[in-house]
Amino acid sequence: MHKLSILSSFAATFKKYDWSKPLRRIAIIGMSLPLAITPTLVHALPEAQIVTKLQKTPVFTITNQTGNFLQQGTGTGANSRLSTPVFMELKDAVAFLKKVKKEQPQNSKVAQITIVPLSEVYKLQVEAKKKSANMSFVFVPAMQQLKNALAIEKKTYQQNTPYLVPLFVIAIEQNKQFVTIQRNNVTSLFFDKTEAQQSLDLFKKTDAKLSAKAKVKVYYLQNVLDDFAGRDYAGQDQIAFVPSPESRESVRKLQAAQSKSAPAPTTTTPKK
Repeated sequence: MHKLSILSSFAATFKKYDWSKPLRRIAIIGMSLPLAITPTLVHALPEAQIVTKLQKTPVFTITNQTGNFLQQGTGTGANSRLSTPVFMELKDAVAFLKKVKKEQPQNSKVAQITIVPLSEVYKLQVEAKKKSANMSFVFVPAMQQLKNALAIEKKTYQQNTPYLVPLFVIAIEQNKQFVTIQRNNVTSLFFDKTEAQQSLDLFKKTDAKLSAKAKVKVYYLQNVLDDFAGRDYAGQDQIAFVPSPESRESVRKLQAAQSKSAPAPTTTTPKK
């Protein structure tokens, strides 16, 4: 099992995004994130910069008491692979843990849900690729957000089909293609379609004529991560991920729980 290095300061440093404030500045940038990635040897963004972008996105994993991932094996012999599920929302991790404990009660006695930054998972992904390890991380999309993405793309959900984690971005049609828009010099990639729609509604209030052709478009997390490391395009360093309200609330609850469990400060009277 691969041991997870948990950032104990994550909950303390995670800050709530306030996307309800009025739009101060909107810009259209000539950028269209590719949906299909062709790997290259070009590293468009340094790994440290990618990690920084992912630090405020919480994800949920299943670990034991020593921080080892719960891993699933597939295939046999030379074709065997180990995969670690990574959930975008806490409720899905809870449901999965219940299933594991029911099906494997002896092996899962000490299993628990661990919240970590997406940056930690990304670093382990990079490490595994460098070592050609036979393990991988499988990002599990939130079902409602997946259905929202499929509806936008006019596709039908099919059970027992692997799907990527969708991201929602506001884009505007220009010269027969869609390019993303920026808010305050940031291109936001939302994990929640409703928040993307709310941002689009605010955009429409600022410039009804310009925003007439604006839509919520779908991209995919793994494609974007691959693209960070393999391609170079304008505005790449201005991309920011916006965690879903559900995951942000989970972090806030964790902060509150940690605060309650913290020992009360003690005072001593100096000796005379």
